[in-house]
Amino acid sequence: MFAGIVLFVFFAVQVATAAAPADPWTGLKSGKVGEYIWEVKTKRKGGAQQPCLLVGTTWELGPFNYRRSRYRACAGAEGQLTGGEPPLVATGVQPSSGESIDMTAVGMIFAPAARSVRITLSNGRQETIRLHRFTQKQARSARLSRFQYAAFATRGVWCAERMVSYGATGKVLWDSGTDGFSCGADDSGIPSFE
Repeated sequence: MFAGIVLFVFFAVQVATAAAPADPWTGLKSGKVGEYIWEVKTKRKGGAQQPCLLVGTTWELGPFNYRRSRYRACAGAEGQLTGGEPPLVATGVQPSSGESIDMTAVGMIFAPAARSVRITLSNGRQETIRLHRFTQKQARSARLSRFQYAAFATRGVWCAERMVSYGATGKVLWDSGTDGFSCGADDSGIPSFE
């Protein structure tokens, strides 16, 4: 009987381990802008230290009527997100059905050495965003290094024309230049990142 219990527990643990996702999505930040809900999550890509971002947006039209949008981006095979490489950027918008954009949610992951990013927006305005380091819990859950990140949402279209990341001493780590991003080149108003 004891052997039967041991085998049952062994197989139950094996089934539970097989059913558990290898790399679950880990929340970085979430919130609400007007009637829109947004969230930014991360996880690692495969078995590598390459992060992925998931930006989700939801528009609650009624009690059981939702419009959801999810955008996922992952660092490329060569991208390890070192200081001199571009960050991983993902955006999501609502409404996502081609109507005018009321809200943009943004997620960015930078190298561990980065501390802030200066962004020149499509309207010429500049903003500096202080980056946050993955907490130990976030890094452990996502099974990633303790990268730096920014996650936020804003009313209307948010689109960067240029990004410059800085280290702790204020040294420039990476500069996209002015041709690294395209703000609605396809007339959608949705930013695209190259």
